[in-house]
Amino acid sequence: MRPLLLSLCLWLSSCLLLEDSSTGAPQAPAPAVPEAQEEPQPPLWEPFAGYARMYSLPPDEEILMPVRGVRVRQVADTFGAPRSGGRQHEGQDIFAPRGTPVYSATEGVVVRMGYGQLGGNYVYVLGPGGRRYYYAHLHAYAKGLEEGDEVTTSTVLGYVGNTGNARTTPPHLHFGVYGSWWSGDERVINPLVLLRDRDWKTLGKAGGAKPATRPSSAPAARPAR
Repeated sequence: MRPLLLSLCLWLSSCLLLEDSSTGAPQAPAPAVPEAQEEPQPPLWEPFAGYARMYSLPPDEEILMPVRGVRVRQVADTFGAPRSGGRQHEGQDIFAPRGTPVYSATEGVVVRMGYGQLGGNYVYVLGPGGRRYYYAHLHAYAKGLEEGDEVTTSTVLGYVGNTGNARTTPPHLHFGVYGSWWSGDERVINPLVLLRDRDWKTLGKAGGAKPATRPSSAPAARPAR
């Protein structure tokens, strides 16, 4: 009988110990894993506010030379010259050493960056009045430049190169100006009529180059020429 009572006492003691371990003093909580922080994103309408402002402004009567160090008188007028495939030259070629900074000729909004078989690495800027400014054959984009960015005439867009169908020619910027599709103006405008010299001494050193990338989804732009 005594062995049985002893066994019963040991069993009850073990039950009490288990209960104390599960319902006793609260255990220290495990360290919390911090949640991943997302960078705040701009409102979806923000880029469109820039577009709307550009369309509300009158078109520029004058624009500034985009290639650093070049004067307007140095540009040979090749607007409308014949090109392969029965095309005509829809812009002006501004020659400069590879890597020369290319500035926006106007204020505006970057509506597209990408790569075309003809234009190579290019940037489209929507300017006042809805005019479209096309910068092509770039060696590289300006560091940090992105679609949707608002730019001024002090903004570097990229650097002179010979990408696209210009790979067999000396480095240069193909600069094109197009009318506003919003108002039904599909004109190809001779940039040389609008271009004016700028005081390059007022501009600081240009930023570093950002490697060019293939085009991403973005507002539609006129095909490269």
